[in-house]
Amino acid sequence: MNTVAVGVFSLTLLTGAVMAGAAAIGLAEPLYALVYLAVAALLVGTVIAAFCTKCPLRGEKCLHVLPGRLAALLPARRGEYTAVEVAVVVVALLLILAIPQYWLLSQVPLFALFWVLAGTGTFLILRRVCPGCGNRCCPLRLKE
Repeated sequence: MNTVAVGVFSLTLLTGAVMAGAAAIGLAEPLYALVYLAVAALLVGTVIAAFCTKCPLRGEKCLHVLPGRLAALLPARRGEYTAVEVAVVVVALLLILAIPQYWLLSQVPLFALFWVLAGTGTFLILRRVCPGCGNRCCPLRLKE
């Protein structure tokens, strides 16, 4: 599988994890599930604005495709990522993962599905997408 296909597939897995979290929430509180999906979308938008807008591959060259194209709609930013930008991205991603855990703990199959999807998506990004990415400023990139 080429790097772009893995990039798209990994984000599809992560989206599936969010959907599994929303399903677990929805079984108990359907309105909360919608709120979670809205918050997750807002947090993903925050990641794109804080991180992807500095990436030199934003737009057509993005290995994840959609985030890069969305980042291309925003003003480009340059330079190294600051500690604040990295912290914003980490907090946003941790919130997306953490919010549904209360409900997932009572739904063991959805809990397992959530973590298999999230873990596999993250693994693919770190092992297959990151090594092929040209973003030399990315804090996840191994120093050469």
